[in-house]
Amino acid sequence: MLASDIRAAAPEARFGLTEVKWSIYPFGGSTTKLVQQIGYVHAMDLLLTARLIDAQEAARLGLVNRLVAGDQLMDWAIETAERIAANSPSAVQAVKRQVTATIADHVLAREAQEQELGDKVRAGPHFAEGVAAFREKRQPRYE
Repeated sequence: MLASDIRAAAPEARFGLTEVKWSIYPFGGSTTKLVQQIGYVHAMDLLLTARLIDAQEAARLGLVNRLVAGDQLMDWAIETAERIAANSPSAVQAVKRQVTATIADHVLAREAQEQELGDKVRAGPHFAEGVAAFREKRQPRYE
């Protein structure tokens, strides 16, 4: 989801990055993209607590653009796509290219460290317990 441009959520949706609960590093640029998208304190709250938030809080934080009833999401998506398609293709493509490149440059600059940190977490003492707890649908017991 963090790689999408425009987001809607059904009111009953929940969001979160629960990797740290299971001793997994949140790869995919989550640590860099989330900070850019919703700000440092909100990103750190979600990344470090591993808590899930409801759609209303996701909208308040700016993680989603708007709430749309589940049965109306496809209509909203088509309407939004048609609105974008009605604009100048060259201008839309230029804006998309610039914004995407800016984000990609930042994420790419952090990619080596992300890999190093993720490898360190996987090789650490808590990884096996986190994965086992996830598979067994129980709370992890880190010591």
